[in-house]
This record gives sequence, C-alpha cells and structure tokens, in this order.
Amino acid sequence: MGDRPSIRDVAREAGVSTALASFALNDRDGVAAATKERILEVASRLGYRADPVARALRTGSTDTFGLMIRNMRNPLFLEIIRGAQAAATARGATILAVDSDYSAEREHEHLEHLAARRVSGLAIAPVGTGEAVRTWRALSPAATTVVLNAVTEPDPAVSRVTPDNVSAVRQAVDHLAGLGHREITFLTAPAGVVADTDRVEAFFARCAEIGVRPDAVEVALSIDGVETRTAELLASDRPPTAIVTNSDFTAHAVYRAARARNVRIGAELSVVGHDDLTTSELLDPPLTTLRLDRHALGAAVFERLADGPSLGDHVEPVELVARGSTAPPAR
Repeated sequence: MGDRPSIRDVAREAGVSTALASFALNDRDGVAAATKERILEVASRLGYRADPVARALRTGSTDTFGLMIRNMRNPLFLEIIRGAQAAATARGATILAVDSDYSAEREHEHLEHLAARRVSGLAIAPVGTGEAVRTWRALSPAATTVVLNAVTEPDPAVSRVTPDNVSAVRQAVDHLAGLGHREITFLTAPAGVVADTDRVEAFFARCAEIGVRPDAVEVALSIDGVETRTAELLASDRPPTAIVTNSDFTAHAVYRAARARNVRIGAELSVVGHDDLTTSELLDPPLTTLRLDRHALGAAVFERLADGPSLGDHVEPVELVARGSTAPPAR
C-alpha cells in the first residue's frame, strides 16, 4: 500500500466494490447502513482522504471556493478571509483568496484563473458597479456567487454580504453633528472604482435631513493617497473640522497627515473610522469608529458560497464607539 491510501484500498479492506465504497464515502444513497458504517470505519483507520483534483475531474466541482477582494492591504479584508477560512475548514473546504488591488484588468485575470480551477463558488468585493460579478456569472454559471460590501444590480442567483453601511454613515454623521460640527468631510473612492455607493448616498441624505453641509472628497483609498489628499485639505483656505473615512485603515493616513501639519486629532480635527481594527484604540488619541464582527462577515460569506442564495442576504450590524478622536469643533 502506498503512502496515501486510495479508494481501492478502502474497498478491498472493507470487502466491497470500489463503486460501493465511493457511494458510501460521498454520502450517496444505495448503501446499507451497516455496510456504510464499515466502509467509513476502514477509511478512517487507513487515513483515507479524497483526492480533490480527482474529484474535480470527475464531478466538475471542488471543495475550494474563491474570495476576490479589492484591497488586501486593508486589514478588514484579512479578518474577513480568516472568518471565511475558519468556516470553510469546519466543513472540510478551502478558501482561495486573491486581490484585484482596485484594478478591473486584474479582476478579469483572476476570474479567468478561478473559473479554470473550477472553484465551486466565488465571493467578490468588486471594483466599481459590479462588472466582475456579471463576468463571473457568464464564466461559471453553475458556481455560487456572493457579493461582498458592494452595491450591484439585483440577481436572485447572487447573495450579498455587507456591513450595515447606511446605519454606519448615519451614526457617524449624527455623532459629529451632535458635537456641533456643521460641515463634515466624507472620504470615498473615485467614481470609477467605488463599489459601496450606498455609503455616499446615505451621507448626502443624512446631512440634508439634519442641516449639515456635506463635502464628499474622492481619493484613492491607499495610505499614501489619503495622506496626500488630507494634507491638501488641511492646507486649504477652509480646512475640515471633521472627517469620516471609509475604514480604520485609511483613518491612520488622516492621522499621519494631521500630525505632519501639527493639527491635533480630536481637539482641532475630528476623525471617524469604520471597522474597529485592533490597533484603532491604540492610536493617540484612540479612534472613534464603527464596530462590527469582522469574522461573522467572513463566516456569512462562506455559508452563502457553500449553501447558495437560499440563505438570503446578510447585513452585519454596526455600532459607533466614541473615543478621543472626536470632539466639539475648535472654531
């Protein structure tokens, strides 16, 4: 017997045909309960594990699922991957994660590679309005599809998993307005790549409802991009008194820009993040942010990849955590 026992070894040891062993090991009908129990006991004793490549060739599917995100540098997505992988491991599956880095061209390359690998499903945090979702559905119509943290066109075959973006924006705006800020700056991705357009819409809507002047600023959502743009805003004739960012990750860049210009976070510039990363309460001052269960998001992604759209969409609750980075305006 070789280093890796085969299904033939299991069948021979259990005294059954290879076909019957295959039926039992794949939990298919047609095997008597006692016989199935004997086959499973032999497989466990021999240390038999199904060959995923052979299974893919035979069935056209795998126990591997894809997760394509748009910014691997943002720790939020790494936490979501961890949550998805933990849920996948519990069910004997694997998550294959790739990063488009806000590139539509790279998205398409990843989609073709994942389709060629016959992944059983793909979760996509798309760039822009969801062209990647439409492309994936065309490439792999039988695979499950989940959209992560994005607004895309309705499709009954597609599940959606997202934080409660509307509530998050409303809570951030209300918190700052309650402190006395009458103008709020909101950092968002450029129009060509922004995917969570519900956040921008909620920002303008809530500001209009409570009489706050909105200032939506498009910026490349990288540390360097946000730091440079924030520095420009702080050097302008009308520097902001309050900034709402799309993530704690980019809020770090706002801190860097403010410190470079000797602008005191909290006392002179209020900042609200999103995600409540572990490092956020360690900043000086600690960051006011929107808390959510990042691992639960990942688990919800995998559940819908594995079980399909019958589970429905998942909206993860968010809760504002007020810390020292927000205070009444100094002027």
